[in-house]
Amino acid sequence: EDFIVRSEIPMSEVAPGTWVLHDSSWGGAQIVVQHTDPLVVFRCKLFDLPDLEASNEAALFRKMLQLNGSDMVQGAYALEDSAVVVVEVLQSENLDENEFLAAVDSLTLAIVEHHDVLSELLS
Repeated sequence: EDFIVRSEIPMSEVAPGTWVLHDSSWGGAQIVVQHTDPLVVFRCKLFDLPDLEASNEAALFRKMLQLNGSDMVQGAYALEDSAVVVVEVLQSENLDENEFLAAVDSLTLAIVEHHDVLSELLS
């Protein structure tokens, strides 16, 4: 929690060990940070996955995998129920503030830059 407070990112604690980060520059997206020892999980829902033609769905999944391999250092794009999410998981034992902020920055990149790229494949 100290890392979140010092980062000055607007947040709210929604449950013990669970915080929601929200910044106006993220276009309404939120990063959920959950600490369940020994892990800290960062998760952001980008959008609900609509019913797509097979070729569009394959193109979306291919792009997600390409971004996982090229732009996501530790995190990854994934499907959660019927939503596209980006997730990053770190061990809490030796987590320092720089690692915490790097995880938030990684998800911010996904929110700001990748959302539009992936959204284009939904039509």
